[in-house]
Amino acid sequence: MDRKPRKKHIKYSEGQWFAVPLKDGGYALGVIVRGSYKTKGGLGYFFGPRYESVPDEQETWTKQPSDAVLIAWFSDLGITRGKWQLIPSTCLFRREEWPIPTFKRLDALKPEKGWLVEYSQDTDGVPIPVRERYCNAMELLDIPDDGDYGYEAVEIVLTKRLAEG
Repeated sequence: MDRKPRKKHIKYSEGQWFAVPLKDGGYALGVIVRGSYKTKGGLGYFFGPRYESVPDEQETWTKQPSDAVLIAWFSDLGITRGKWQLIPSTCLFRREEWPIPTFKRLDALKPEKGWLVEYSQDTDGVPIPVRERYCNAMELLDIPDDGDYGYEAVEIVLTKRLAEG
């Protein structure tokens, strides 16, 4: 009986930086701020600018949450399949400096309305809403979209946002 070779399990945890390949070439930078390999993804903050090659550790030193071009719950398949290269960093990760923002979810039947969705700051990477408030869509303009992104969706959104400048 032939056994399949064991796949190397890639372990990562909160504060892990990684390079996200863009669809039209180059890379963006990401960090997981809630979750780990045990939750198979989590909440990530993603940054530009577009890098021609995989960013090095120095690029992680100056990134702040307010610099993010995308904040999203995401699947870790990009990491576990080796598409998203892990970047070692000596920066001390402080969870409280990387909050879970309030997200928005638009009402499909009434696009002028939507929900503000708040998550517990203590989550281990599994998003469980603690509060939702129905409101006018005008209140939701600068709020990140709620939902889970597959790794390729993250790549597509980052490619578009970094192309827009």
